[in-house]
Amino acid sequence: MRRFRALLLGVLLGMSAQVTSTRASAEQPPYEPWSDYDGMGPHNRYELGDFGFRGGAEYRANWLYVRPLNLNGTRNRNASWIEHRLRLDGAIDYEDTVRIVTSIDGLEGTLWGDNGIYGGSPSPNSGVNAPASIPNNATLGVAYKGHGDELDPQNYGYVLVPGKPLHIRRAYGEVVTPVGLFRIGRQPTIEGTSILPADGDGRPNRFGYSNEGDSSDRILFATKPLEGLKPKNQRDLSRNRGLFLLAFYDRVTTNQVHLFGDDTQGGGVGVRYLKQDPVHQQSVQLLGVYSKRWEAKYDTNINIMTARAIGRFGKLSAGVEGAGILGATREVSQALALINSDPIVRQKVQQFGARAVVRWDEPTWTAYFESDFASGDHNPNPGTPLTQLYFAEDNNVGLLMFERTLHFASQRSSAAGVELLRRIGAHTFPAERVDSEGSFTDAIAIFPQFGFHPEKALLFRGGVLMAWAPAGVVDPMRSLYLRDGNSIEDDLVNFNGGKPGTFYGTEFDGRFSWRYLDHFIFDLEGALLIPGDAFYNKNRQAARSGMVQGRTTFVF
Repeated sequence: MRRFRALLLGVLLGMSAQVTSTRASAEQPPYEPWSDYDGMGPHNRYELGDFGFRGGAEYRANWLYVRPLNLNGTRNRNASWIEHRLRLDGAIDYEDTVRIVTSIDGLEGTLWGDNGIYGGSPSPNSGVNAPASIPNNATLGVAYKGHGDELDPQNYGYVLVPGKPLHIRRAYGEVVTPVGLFRIGRQPTIEGTSILPADGDGRPNRFGYSNEGDSSDRILFATKPLEGLKPKNQRDLSRNRGLFLLAFYDRVTTNQVHLFGDDTQGGGVGVRYLKQDPVHQQSVQLLGVYSKRWEAKYDTNINIMTARAIGRFGKLSAGVEGAGILGATREVSQALALINSDPIVRQKVQQFGARAVVRWDEPTWTAYFESDFASGDHNPNPGTPLTQLYFAEDNNVGLLMFERTLHFASQRSSAAGVELLRRIGAHTFPAERVDSEGSFTDAIAIFPQFGFHPEKALLFRGGVLMAWAPAGVVDPMRSLYLRDGNSIEDDLVNFNGGKPGTFYGTEFDGRFSWRYLDHFIFDLEGALLIPGDAFYNKNRQAARSGMVQGRTTFVF
């Protein structure tokens, strides 16, 4: 309900049509201190005459066990499943100048086994479990479990839903001209990991794993303007140093094709400066992006600003990033006003987020300290500003507190809220945005970590995550439903039915990783959550929770 994703591009591309395949294969993405790249690098380019081909493949199997997932109550208490993910990336180009790029996910989130209710949806292939021999494509969703009030989130839990065997994640074309690069199609919103979007590519997360990532239907232009002023033989054609400018246009939604005012559109401009000295492990990065979304139907006008500064000097690295989303819209108010017959107003949007990281890297160990902030919303009334910001789903902060526990609680509230809005005839469903999707939100957190890697193939990492919600964690949909007057302060509840609390708790995270022959990775991760009052129920109780997950990744 409070989410307006920014429209950013992180790694801007070079301007010359003469970038060689050797250089493109050797260059690494610009350094991000909050990411741990696995050293795989860009896909190699293979030539066949004037044509070039790149390809990559990854298969991931992840087993998860959480006890308890629901910190309050006996129903929907624990969870355990195994899921697939196959990713296939490919590109074809002519003289490394004109290219088409694709990324396809198969069996994304599909559960192992032949799952469902025979004759239902999803339906297993076999009506009897014991002789089942062919799995199906079921995945997980949250829905009403058939007990009690259908508008009470506590009566919702995980159910099986049909999955997609194949999903075309990205497909775009690009051409490198003498004046810059043009990219057109469904492309990554950002290359790398930022506060608001993340590309979801590779394995950069210090804990956990990436999912689909953020994509946009976009027309992008990027260039290195100062290089055009130099003689041809002195131009710097690299993608990882110099001054870059970009501009882009997004089509976010196309509603009725005979109308233009109901389409949501976006666009923006940005500037980035990169200076890197890989030999001495020194680099400086500065980034500033302004983007905008607008729509006439709901009088939406959103401005997104982000800035980043990163420095790396030998063993010491530091980075700070901030984002602000400002503007106004009637879209959320128009739906939520129906719950309590409130007037429809054009709500202000005032959302802020920030992150700072400092790390020290030795050959066999790394000391790391992270601090994160995302604004929250203590007053969900339709007339008040929209102030809650969500980090990107694939910008993981810990393993359990936000990734699983808050995610499940907000999923249930979202599902019940959508049902409420459906009953009262809403045309938009902002309750769907209550689902945090595992994102970091409404919190100030500190996250010190320490990693030990006695050799390249082994990693041991631990961390302690502590998080606070300064204004208190509020379930917006349930609080609006319970509101019995103009004031909502005495009706506010959190996602577990208790009064809003200000401390999420303390989480202890651990990870063991082993790599074999650079193409097989085994990860074993665990977490223990000691919950604070943000997760308490009306009896001021919440159980401690633990999780363990094992993951195998085959990558080429």
